[in-house]
Amino acid sequence: MQTITVEINDAVALKTLQSLAQKHFIRIVEQTDIDSPALPGTPLSVAQFKAWIENAEHSPTISLKEARSRWQSKKKQLTK
Repeated sequence: MQTITVEINDAVALKTLQSLAQKHFIRIVEQTDIDSPALPGTPLSVAQFKAWIENAEHSPTISLKEARSRWQSKKKQLTK
């Protein structure tokens, strides 16, 4: 199982997701406790922003070739 956060701006897209939930392919979680600077929410202070950047600089990276390879395998999995 994997969890993703999606912001939906279209009624048709929401109905599609609700249809998938009715078929038990996905589960829609109404309340999440995700607090990420990448998502809409309260603004970061300068100190929090600097800490976020420093954390990103020290996080492990992968090559572009590896990222593309991972995406291709996930893409194939999602299309099935």
